[in-house]
Amino acid sequence: MPKCIIDGREVEFTPGQNLIEVAKSAGIVIPGFCYHPGLSVVAQCRMCAVEIEKMPKLQTACSTAATEGMVVKTRSERVKDAQKSVMEFLLINHPLDCPICDKAGECDLQDRSFDYGSPYQRYAEERRTFEDVDMGPVIKKNMNRCIHCTRCIRFGDEIAGIREMVAIHRGNSTEITTLTGLPLETEYAGNYADICPTGSLTLKDFRFKKRVWFLKKVPTICEGCSRGCSLELHQSDNVIYRCVARENLEVNKYWICDEGRFNFHYVQAPERLTEPAARQGGSLQSAEWSVAVAKAKATIVDKKVTVLVGSDLTQEEALLLKELAPKHFPGAAMFHFGTPGITAGQHDAPADKILKRTSKTSNLHGLEQLGFEGLVTLPRGTEAVVVFRGGRATLPDLGGLATVGVGVFTAAEAEAFQAVLPGLTFTEKSGTIVNFEGREQQLKRVILPLGQAKPLAEILTMWANVGAAAVVARAGAKV
Repeated sequence: MPKCIIDGREVEFTPGQNLIEVAKSAGIVIPGFCYHPGLSVVAQCRMCAVEIEKMPKLQTACSTAATEGMVVKTRSERVKDAQKSVMEFLLINHPLDCPICDKAGECDLQDRSFDYGSPYQRYAEERRTFEDVDMGPVIKKNMNRCIHCTRCIRFGDEIAGIREMVAIHRGNSTEITTLTGLPLETEYAGNYADICPTGSLTLKDFRFKKRVWFLKKVPTICEGCSRGCSLELHQSDNVIYRCVARENLEVNKYWICDEGRFNFHYVQAPERLTEPAARQGGSLQSAEWSVAVAKAKATIVDKKVTVLVGSDLTQEEALLLKELAPKHFPGAAMFHFGTPGITAGQHDAPADKILKRTSKTSNLHGLEQLGFEGLVTLPRGTEAVVVFRGGRATLPDLGGLATVGVGVFTAAEAEAFQAVLPGLTFTEKSGTIVNFEGREQQLKRVILPLGQAKPLAEILTMWANVGAAAVVARAGAKV
């Protein structure tokens, strides 16, 4: 492989790589604002200027490809002076509102200012100011903090496929906005906040909720569709505050859609049922675990049972059901369900040109690998149904049959059940999912289970050890 020299170190590189990426591979940081590896190169912030031997002027590292024998200096006096000048220029109009800015603690401008800037500022003129602007349901804009990196404009043009962000006016009056001031239309708007190097574009959902240095970042996988994008969930005190994209060049690159970004809200929603419940006297009521399990068993006793397995469960959970179903539900037919109209992996297809898939559960293809067949209609003669669900799968029409729910349900959904045994969401467990490409990926537990929700293995253990008639009679419940 060809080699160049950066700050006295010999570094190998792939032909065509720019100097920022080559330096990064060697652990050398070249600062920048406008450069993003997933976007086109514009070289307009000038922060990444470096000194290259035999070139009279400083060169921008983002737009300069490494060549064999090139000698680069990233911390020479000329480079340091240029970096200080750039930082002074960028901070001329920037407000000193870090104490209230959501980006504080993870802001590129803060970090670069500390590492490369000057403690002094000579600018004494009045700063430009703008009003905060609501840019739709996802993004709030504070133009005062903008440094005109144009990452947002390029993301809309090149990734989202919607030319909706533009720069209007010129010079000190330049403003980043949408065409005709309309709200953002893309379903990937959250990425604008992710790639903004300052607090100019912020998530309304996270705005003023929590300081980032209090958050624990947990890498996991999105359950929003069969792509299985890599993401990070950020939690504090067992509360999830936000979700951001995690780089995975083989699956989702640097992006996630808004549907996947905000999907975690159902985990902590007040309507989620996290306590066991059993139908008593015609209404569904909270109950002890033993009573709820007994009610569930009594509901299906001596009936022809169909077991429905949500394709939002992990491979480990599905395999457990496959092995134990003959024992707990002898003679029962078993099918997977998840997305209306998607009963097999062959029906899964791209839902847009970026990331989304038509299967709105993450493990459809994994369940097919395990031999599960998709539900088209319930078998003739079915008298009772046991539904296992991870939270994302769409419940099919069960036609008023006696039904037991095991997993994640809302209070409204549970009204159709005789008993509900609350299970874990994708944020409360670890496990394996298989995406549409056959790629195995790992969910990682982010928070502890809420309420009395339990792992599936524990629920099935209780099912095996609780006697239906005896416990229900002891609890005074009607079966």
